[in-house]
Amino acid sequence: MKAFRAIVALTFRNAVRSHIFQLLLLLLLLCVTVIPVSVSVGKPEDLIRVSLLYSLWAVSIILTLSSLWLGCYIMSHDIDTYQIHMVVSKPVSRITVWLGKWTGINMINIVLLLLSALAVYAMVMFRYQSAGEEGALADRQLARENAKSEKERIRSQVLVGRRSYLPKARDPERAAEFAVRRRVMELQKEGKQLPDSELIKMRDEIKSQIDKLPIEVQSGEAYRWIFENVPQELNDTSLILRYRPYLGKVSSEDQRESSMQWAVFMPHTGQDGSYALYPFALTNGPESHFTGVFHEKELPKGVITKDGTVLVETANFDRMGGKHYYQTADGPKLLIPVCSFEMNYLRAILVMTIQLLLLSGLACAFGGFLTMPTAVFMVVSYLLFGALSMVLTDSSFFLESAWDHAGQFLAKALLLIVIPLQHFDVTDLLSGGDLIEFSYIGELFFKYFLLRGVPLFLFGIWLYRRREMGAAVRK
Repeated sequence: MKAFRAIVALTFRNAVRSHIFQLLLLLLLLCVTVIPVSVSVGKPEDLIRVSLLYSLWAVSIILTLSSLWLGCYIMSHDIDTYQIHMVVSKPVSRITVWLGKWTGINMINIVLLLLSALAVYAMVMFRYQSAGEEGALADRQLARENAKSEKERIRSQVLVGRRSYLPKARDPERAAEFAVRRRVMELQKEGKQLPDSELIKMRDEIKSQIDKLPIEVQSGEAYRWIFENVPQELNDTSLILRYRPYLGKVSSEDQRESSMQWAVFMPHTGQDGSYALYPFALTNGPESHFTGVFHEKELPKGVITKDGTVLVETANFDRMGGKHYYQTADGPKLLIPVCSFEMNYLRAILVMTIQLLLLSGLACAFGGFLTMPTAVFMVVSYLLFGALSMVLTDSSFFLESAWDHAGQFLAKALLLIVIPLQHFDVTDLLSGGDLIEFSYIGELFFKYFLLRGVPLFLFGIWLYRRREMGAAVRK
């Protein structure tokens, strides 16, 4: 144990004294302070989201590169410079050496991560405290009221941890039949008609791509979403409805204000024991929303039915007859506040810590039996395979040829052994006020660290023990 502590302390002390540690610390502090200032956004909550999203993302990238470089460099450098010969000549096992260096590298990473996280949090709190105080300087009372309401809104929408419930997935058969029927009606208005073979082909294509197609709401029509398995004990809690409508096309370009109206179906039990749902409009009439951005509405209490469902409906009242589109991936969704921003922030830091433990272990595993350039190449290639496999298996990836299907099958097979770093990126959840579930953190730790990382660590330690130290001597 004394040898282990000595190796950890020596690794940590040498790294802290090096110029690389100081450079990394400087880069991290620049990311925290410069990035939020360099991005031009208007609203205070957007500034806070930028501080969280881009700053933490940049911190994650820098620490990822640091973990890979340090692990490969420290393990291979000791062998190439004969320093390891002085250690293994003493009664110290190579397992102790490997674990000590891995622990020392992680201590460095955690120190850098904590310093960066504290700086990001301080920047976020500064943005939060100054929210709403830049206007109405002539009227201090009005300025205080504006600042208070602005801070309450930021606390309820951004600086919070909210659990999300997604609506029930569309039935492919019904959705395809409805889309084909609508297409036939449009063609009939133009005096055209498709043969039955084309209609069958169109129906099959829509069924296969139903998860990728946005929901379309024509002008003057309505669409209903059903949320299932919502706990009834949340009936006394104010649920938040979050949605992002698009106008004309699913794109951030050419968006404008459009009119719509949202309603929720309230359960009601009559005096005779009858149970029914009746629509309750969330506004007195159609209201204008700027499309292409997220909006939130607070639902009244008591909207959850006996079977744990919530029914929400929207109607399109666009004055120019434009179509509304809703992507399946980003809404609408129900949000329920669960914990404070600080607790959710700590969960995000925990995910980043697990990622750094995993990356440094991979770097040490490959660096223990390969030269530094080869070790870096192997680790980066392994991680790139994981990233590319995630892209190929994504639902938005269209399959056209047999080679596409073969590539997707190979990507799914690779995902059984590789580690996609995309799953460790929780900055979107944190900046959007979405809860980072402990179940998700546990899944990351068990699925990637224990089941895939630890076997690679053990394999690297085994090869490190079998490596001949004399083979590194230069002639």
